[in-house]
Amino acid sequence: MNVKTGVIVLAHGSKVRTGNEGLYTIVEMLRAMDKWDMVEPGFLQLAKPGLTEVVETLVGRGAKRVVVMPLLLFSGSHVLRCIPEDINNERKKFPEVEFCYAKNIGADERIAMIVADRVEESVNQTQHTIEK
Repeated sequence: MNVKTGVIVLAHGSKVRTGNEGLYTIVEMLRAMDKWDMVEPGFLQLAKPGLTEVVETLVGRGAKRVVVMPLLLFSGSHVLRCIPEDINNERKKFPEVEFCYAKNIGADERIAMIVADRVEESVNQTQHTIEK
């Protein structure tokens, strides 16, 4: 039996709307993979919806498992303290729901490859755009 699963991709958030667009794009990419029943964006601060609102939405749509994926590179206070506290609060409100906390992005070779690509793009762009 498959458990109806909702994924929350949780980003820091920005007051600047365009600063949040990357999260929406990643959520759409994940939805297109069609691996989970529901994938929704959420924000820690400075933007809405927050974790609580997204959990309520997913549970309201029938999720029996909620996976919280922090879209944060390193393990700072949000990853180590704030998000786990928020998840524990949601567990108390929804004891019938299984909550999973995915590992944050972290130091991963795939991230290093993206950084290397961006550096190369920058070098190549600069060589083509600067006239001597």
